[in-house]
Amino acid sequence: MRSFNHTQNSALRSSAVRGLAVSAIALSTAMIGAPSAMAETHAPLKRVDGPAIVVESMLGEPKGSEIAAAIEARVMADRIDMTLGKAVSPGAKEAARLAYAQGVFAPIWTRDAAEKLVDANATCKENGIDSGYTDAQIRAAIDARFMGNADARADGDLMLTATWLIMASKLSGGLSDEGGMVKSTMTGPTRSDLVVALRKAGQSDPIATMKEFSSLAPQYSKLRDALKTYRDHAANGGWMKIRDGKEMLEPGMNDPRVPALRERLKAEGYIQPAAFNFFMPVLDDLPETAPTVYDETLAVKVQAFQAAHGLKQDGVIGPATLAALNESVESKIDRIERAMNHWRSRSDLGERHIWVNIPSYRAEAWTGDRLDIAMDTIVGKKRTPTTAFSDEIEYIVANPKWFLPIGLFKRQKLRKLRKDPGYAARHNYVVYDRASGAKVNPHTIDWNEPGVSRKIQMVQTPGPHNALGQLKIIFPNKHSIYLHDTPDRHLFERDVRALSSGCVRLLDPVKMANWLTDGDEGVSTEVFNTTLQSRERERFYLDKHVQVHLTYLPAVVNPDGHVEFPADIYQQFKKPTLAKGTYPDDIVEEQEDLYVEIDGESGSRSDTLQ
Repeated sequence: MRSFNHTQNSALRSSAVRGLAVSAIALSTAMIGAPSAMAETHAPLKRVDGPAIVVESMLGEPKGSEIAAAIEARVMADRIDMTLGKAVSPGAKEAARLAYAQGVFAPIWTRDAAEKLVDANATCKENGIDSGYTDAQIRAAIDARFMGNADARADGDLMLTATWLIMASKLSGGLSDEGGMVKSTMTGPTRSDLVVALRKAGQSDPIATMKEFSSLAPQYSKLRDALKTYRDHAANGGWMKIRDGKEMLEPGMNDPRVPALRERLKAEGYIQPAAFNFFMPVLDDLPETAPTVYDETLAVKVQAFQAAHGLKQDGVIGPATLAALNESVESKIDRIERAMNHWRSRSDLGERHIWVNIPSYRAEAWTGDRLDIAMDTIVGKKRTPTTAFSDEIEYIVANPKWFLPIGLFKRQKLRKLRKDPGYAARHNYVVYDRASGAKVNPHTIDWNEPGVSRKIQMVQTPGPHNALGQLKIIFPNKHSIYLHDTPDRHLFERDVRALSSGCVRLLDPVKMANWLTDGDEGVSTEVFNTTLQSRERERFYLDKHVQVHLTYLPAVVNPDGHVEFPADIYQQFKKPTLAKGTYPDDIVEEQEDLYVEIDGESGSRSDTLQ
């Protein structure tokens, strides 16, 4: 039995919807009965975007008022809430009620629009979404909408509305609009009012209207293309595993697993067939060598694979590279779909924003859908991971001091100071008493005293020796994470760069800082750069904060347009599944026996050219 509060809320909602409907009917009557009076006493009516009810498409239906009455009875009885349940937000349900009320409870769906909804499952699939409906269920709703009595048609119309709303909600990452305009700050079309969008879907093109709710994040469309590519790989049979050997496979070795390695790389597109040439045999882009020799040309292909999977790019097939090679195509499809789901939930990244995908070791600066900067990063070690979160950059510090966090001090410095208090001066650290703020001589401190790490504050002075380098970019947060420079430039030469204490080090921090200042009216890039050279410590506050997004995604598309599957440095991804089957050692690379026709005679190309 429903509670009194639920019944009361339903009654209030029904009263509100009925009031809107009565107002709509009254307004329509007034407009028909006294158009001149309306023109004299009222400003022009505000135009509502979206097509009007297409009466022609409803010819042959039961009397319109009967269907409207059936729909009204269902809306008032909370059928929309019961049908949609928790599949969409309360705001989306309210939008459905308002859409029916604005049409005085006439059906929303025309036959033409409903027939187009049959293709919605394909749209969901290409976006990595399970709609939750089968084609047969959608067809049944269409048949109900246009066959039978008024009650059946009312049920069908409500089911089509629920189907579209659920699909649009999944595609958008969640609909919450209750009738207001949801304007994105990204470059792209403004998202339609949901009430108008629903009515437009039912009157014209539900697929095109649904696609308007797709994520505007630059990565999203690129991942959608990657999803199609990997589904094509799956349709072509995917690939098998390469067996483990007694030793790592290194360039120059002769090993029976080499043909399997070559086939595995071909299956994912790392080795491409050469373009067809009538006068040359069909070969892949590798030179002819003994099939079991791991030559340098094949090693280059392996290095490209390693780069796309966040591995050391040495061409050696060790445990990590073998595990990546043996991940199934279905597992990689799942990675792409998970990444797409992330961008659906975070579509509005800010017109100007910085994006760091932690396991990709890369930071990117974007203006709308234009990539302005891409650079390498160093991120947190496994025991001091960089946290994924979003925030806003507020200021930049030129020539910063480094205030050591307590945890880092305990892990990295306390043991050294116990052995040699002179370590502080040699590495440009000043020690302060936290209680009084007074400077303290490190030789006078009992570094073995319990709780000493909470009584003192170590600060490294500005300069080329400083662990933060020339600058730090600050977005105040509870994780004490920021972007900064580093004096340890040599670490960027490594392929795997999970090396910091949690913050993100930038390969070219001045370039990133200048991108921020160039886009800000309150900070002069020239003054900022002059301050950097002076080695004077100063803060530069941005007039307009810039969003920054730190993510931990299992699949990304790099600036060159190639999909990457980063290594799971913090063990946060779903465990990958392995490919089925194992390539045999005696695998023979199949060559197509192409046939050509010359002067009416057919034969294999090799025979013809001899």
